[in-house]
Amino acid sequence: MSPVFVLTMRAVAGPGNVEPDGRRYDLLVFARGSDEAAAEEAGRRGLDQLGWVEAQTVRVGEITDPGALPEDFRDSFDSALAQGCSIIVYDQP
Repeated sequence: MSPVFVLTMRAVAGPGNVEPDGRRYDLLVFARGSDEAAAEEAGRRGLDQLGWVEAQTVRVGEITDPGALPEDFRDSFDSALAQGCSIIVYDQP
């Protein structure tokens, strides 16, 4: 199975988003991929499916020790393992 990467991204809640307010949000995206580029592509596909537009990647890093993740990130990590991608949206744009 491919490793999971964590991506810090920014994107706009577009017309297809559940809250299409047009504002830019900071996002933490957990995505599976064979390398950084593949994980970034998986993250972008996940964002597209949920109506996020104008996505920009700020940082990407591979999660090498899942046990070191803070407890509040573990569900997102597990979802990325199972489904390929998981997204955390920060409340303040």
